[in-house]
Amino acid sequence: MKKQFFRTLVLSTCIILLPFSLYSQEQRKKVGVVLSGGGAKGMAHIKALKVIEEAGLPIDYIAGTSMGAIVGGLYAIGYTTEQLDSMVRKQDWTFLLSDRVKRSSLSLADRERSEKYVISIPFNKTPKEVVPGGIMKGQNLANLFSDLTMGYHDSIDFNKLPTPFACVAADIVDGKQIIFRKGILSTAMRASMAIPGVFTPVRQDSMVLVDGGVVNNYPADVVKAMGADVIIGVDVQNALKPANKLNNVPDILGQIVDITCQANHEKNVSLTDTYIRVNVDGYSSASFTPAAIDTLMRRGEEAARAQWNSLIALKKKIGIADDYKPKQHGPYSSLSHIRTIYVTDISFVGVEADDKKWLMKKCNLKENSNISTQQIEQALFLLRGSQSYSNASYTLAETPDGYHLNFLLQEKYEKRINLGIRFDSEEIASLLLNATAELKTHVPSRLSLTGRLGKRYAARIDYTLEPIQQRNFNFSYMFQYNDINIYEEGARAYNTTYKYHFAEFGFSDVWYKNFRFGLGLRFEYYKYKDFLFKKPEFAGLDVESEHFLSYFAQVEYNTYDKGYFPAKGSDFRAAYSVYTDNMAQYNDHAPFSALSASWASVIPVTRRFSVIPSIYGRVLIGKDFPYPLQNAIGGDVAGFYIPQQLPFAGVNNLELMDHTILIASLKFRQRMGAIHYLTLTGNYGLTESNFFDVLKGKQLFGVSAGYGINSIFGPLEISLGYSNRTDKGSCFVNFGYYF
Repeated sequence: MKKQFFRTLVLSTCIILLPFSLYSQEQRKKVGVVLSGGGAKGMAHIKALKVIEEAGLPIDYIAGTSMGAIVGGLYAIGYTTEQLDSMVRKQDWTFLLSDRVKRSSLSLADRERSEKYVISIPFNKTPKEVVPGGIMKGQNLANLFSDLTMGYHDSIDFNKLPTPFACVAADIVDGKQIIFRKGILSTAMRASMAIPGVFTPVRQDSMVLVDGGVVNNYPADVVKAMGADVIIGVDVQNALKPANKLNNVPDILGQIVDITCQANHEKNVSLTDTYIRVNVDGYSSASFTPAAIDTLMRRGEEAARAQWNSLIALKKKIGIADDYKPKQHGPYSSLSHIRTIYVTDISFVGVEADDKKWLMKKCNLKENSNISTQQIEQALFLLRGSQSYSNASYTLAETPDGYHLNFLLQEKYEKRINLGIRFDSEEIASLLLNATAELKTHVPSRLSLTGRLGKRYAARIDYTLEPIQQRNFNFSYMFQYNDINIYEEGARAYNTTYKYHFAEFGFSDVWYKNFRFGLGLRFEYYKYKDFLFKKPEFAGLDVESEHFLSYFAQVEYNTYDKGYFPAKGSDFRAAYSVYTDNMAQYNDHAPFSALSASWASVIPVTRRFSVIPSIYGRVLIGKDFPYPLQNAIGGDVAGFYIPQQLPFAGVNNLELMDHTILIASLKFRQRMGAIHYLTLTGNYGLTESNFFDVLKGKQLFGVSAGYGINSIFGPLEISLGYSNRTDKGSCFVNFGYYF
């Protein structure tokens, strides 16, 4: 009886005290965190948040501007400070802060174009369409935000996020502050960091949105309006420089930006209970180098720890015990870690019905089934490589039954002007100018006009039909004027000038993203004008103008991660051509042919050191081989002066070889810093008239040592070499992409 009475008493007491306990928990004051804008300086927010968590303080609301919006938005959906730290360190910020497309997402043809041109400018009929509103579209950042917020792609109420969130943008139509409390999270983040003049604005309804720092770079008032009673702020803005520190254009422009961001600053600081001001001296909004990120995050932690007593004192103000432990934050679980996703519905925005049917079949995409991330990536690759579409992206929206997969595309009918520039110690200066237009025809097509200026000048026109993605029919014509020095064992033997006419009809197809094969018919006409002989023994050389009709087949496989100075990947190429003068014979006998092949692979030994072995060669098969198609070596890249020229370390100029040439090469490359490289190359070759006697042929060897910079304008390289072919040293300097 006593036991029963005791149980009843305890239960009654709990029932009586429970409302008071709940009331107490509900009545604790709400905590808001505000993160200022500041570009790269905002990396300091990550470690400051870590210290706030260590202090045992709850975070009920979070608001930010610009980089503060990015860090705050990701934190709001569950990213831990450890996840954020790892994420920012592994990013290629040079790539993200550009409009370049990842090489792995480009078709082989687009990779070749991207490694020729320094500048690519769209042009249309109206100036409005030409001016993008910023130097960069910011597509790579937008794609990153989309990937990082997987599962939050629908328009949502930001109060329903794991941590309620808000961010600030500015509408330049009327200058008003726009506070994002709902919508698509990645779009809100992108709008908040759209630095005027740097990134194109985000257009939404009638608004043109730019970086919120223009109107409110430290939005403490926003987090207070969300319901915060206690505010903790992290500020990474630079202090204004005095007059004696404003001595150059970057300083003055930076000061203008900082002044602009001062709006409402003092008022918002006064709303803050614990103000964490990070020392960002020596760093700017663009300090995205690994060393700068590391230092800024360390300074963020130091600044927060300097306010440790203030943070601990807040517990009493909030109404929580000293040993209070808030609910564990995160971690965020991204769908990118899931290999397969159950998709109930697939939609395509902006894709023709026939293309959708082909793509679904090609990538084995089926509704109400598991779809792998590899299938989605393959579909994106095919769409981005198409001549019909551009800006291919996708979203995954969660539904009660699975996910809705939505591909978003735009028609690609755009026109571009491309410019390539290079300087070298042989040709001095060269200019490549190209105009390309995607045509709005029944069968997707493209017209391209290219001109080359320099010692060797040329004009080319290409018309391409693409009935199916990555499957092309191409019609080309080129005229080229050549002025070339021919060397014999390192000494100039003679100079030749000639006009070259080239016409081609070809078909090509791409398999598995990195493998391309092609075949077709080619016409070539060599019209020789002058031979100026330096060596008397060549004075009897008799070369007549000649034409060729050839059939060709070629394959290419390339997985390099970069076009120049790759850190991983392989490259394989092979081509076979049959030459005639009347479609069936050459000089009234059987046609002759040429077979060429090359293989190279980058073997990373450490994170910075790589070994690059390669084997390549060319063989002429038949008889009566004409002068224009003779084998040749020289230079650092294939086809430097003439298409059949093979690279050879230690030989900078064009040297003609026998009918068979085989070469093995080994490179050792060391990366120093981010873009500096040292390369040591050795190669060994054999040349002979008869392929079956090549092992007994003349031996060639050469070595070179080079220093290179992988700049945004193309490689800057200087190499010193020696070869037994020339029996003397050589030096070659190049700046810019090869073309």
